[in-house]
Amino acid sequence: EKTAGTFISFFFAIALIFDPIRRLTSVSGSIQGALINLERIYFLFDQKPAPRPSAKADGLTQPLGDIEFRGVNFSYGPVPVLRELSFVAAGGKTTAFVGASGAGKSTLFNLLTHIELPDSGTISIGGQNIDSLEVHNLRHSIAVVSQESALFDESLHDNIKLGDVVTDDRRIEQAAVDALVSEFAAELPFGLQSLAGPRGSNLSGGQRQRVIIARALLRDAPILLLDEATAALDNQTEIQIQTLLDEFTRDKTTLVIAHRLTTVMNADLIHVMKDGQIVESGSHTELLAKGAHYSALHRTLATD
Repeated sequence: EKTAGTFISFFFAIALIFDPIRRLTSVSGSIQGALINLERIYFLFDQKPAPRPSAKADGLTQPLGDIEFRGVNFSYGPVPVLRELSFVAAGGKTTAFVGASGAGKSTLFNLLTHIELPDSGTISIGGQNIDSLEVHNLRHSIAVVSQESALFDESLHDNIKLGDVVTDDRRIEQAAVDALVSEFAAELPFGLQSLAGPRGSNLSGGQRQRVIIARALLRDAPILLLDEATAALDNQTEIQIQTLLDEFTRDKTTLVIAHRLTTVMNADLIHVMKDGQIVESGSHTELLAKGAHYSALHRTLATD
């Protein structure tokens, strides 16, 4: 009873419906992925921060004072990381920490910035216990350059600025020049306004690290924490950045973590860490002369 045209139209309609069905299947997959992500987000939102000591002071009275760890113990769950750790990092000087992975070096920075709280012991800056400070005020006095490049899917300009609504563009551009960000930004389509990509995926590891260093230069805080700050850089760029950091840290209290001993040779004091404790301290020359832990580490790296 159907005409040839009606018959062919029916089969054409059947063929055309397959693509919308495939699209619906794709949408379903996206929805399921979004639901899983939402569950993770809600889980994080439901977390309650660990109770912290009540803050009494508005800020550091002596931002350039000595940083002192006294009898600090810390564990990640049942695993002890720091054991009765005590040391003094002189104000306005550079103190370096070296040692094998897992010795507890990076944990020092987490404790100093109140990301983690010690199980026991005290941490003070200029004789002032950091527990007496509001976390915001404490962190306002600290700039961190870590080996993990925390970049957002925003412009290089905004990643350097990072929420600072006061700083003018000239200071941002100067920080970009000093940290050699301008060198590769000039080759990008929009210069400093080019997007870094999710987690900085549009940039190489060395480029991401330079943006982080520029952020620290712009911050210009009295305390500077460098955790493998030049690890992702090539040799030539590392020399340039290291020279800049040596100049930049002259009037700051600087703590440095490094595996490459070339980055800590000029430090005022070097602590060698092992199993959460300091086993040796001194200058580069003094530690080499002792022929102990630091000397062995130096020989190992030279052989590598």
